[in-house]
Amino acid sequence: MSVTVDAIYEAGVLKPLSPLLDLKEHQKVRITVEALRRAEDGRSLIEAQSANRISIDPSVAREIGDSHEYDLSES
Repeated sequence: MSVTVDAIYEAGVLKPLSPLLDLKEHQKVRITVEALRRAEDGRSLIEAQSANRISIDPSVAREIGDSHEYDLSES
């Protein structure tokens, strides 16, 4: 199996921007790293965020936003 995914390097760890399907926990893999040009990097991040976006009804989103249950200022 071969798959190409974009990733971000943070704190010494490569973090994929999309799910890695068909991999088992602790499965060994071979990684080839290719640094992206700045324009490709930004576009890939936006594409990954769009692909993983959850669609919800606008009225439900408003209800969640207005709910005190999700108020970050309260602990």
